[in-house]
Amino acid sequence: MERKSYSQEFKNKLVEEAQATGNATIVARKYGVAKSSLSKWISAYKTNAKKSYTDNTVNKYPEIKDDPEELKAALKQNEQMKRLLGERELEIAVLRDLLKKTTIPLPTRC
Repeated sequence: MERKSYSQEFKNKLVEEAQATGNATIVARKYGVAKSSLSKWISAYKTNAKKSYTDNTVNKYPEIKDDPEELKAALKQNEQMKRLLGERELEIAVLRDLLKKTTIPLPTRC
């Protein structure tokens, strides 16, 4: 069996689609790629994205570059803020859904 090689653009496209849909298996089947390959590409993508994010943060704020503890603290705070934002968005979605389900119909006029 011949080994296939895929371009980086193709891999990135599949990874982004898998992350958007939340289901790597379906994306792998859709494009005829082994799920294990797609899973490896996703983990490599996440690793590179995190490294790139850290590098961009350090370059953007040179004062953090000198103090690694300050960088760790800033990244930790950023993760906490992202988690809180996600929780708030989820809470809003649940409340909106609840509001739709519990609306009391207005009485009809005679």
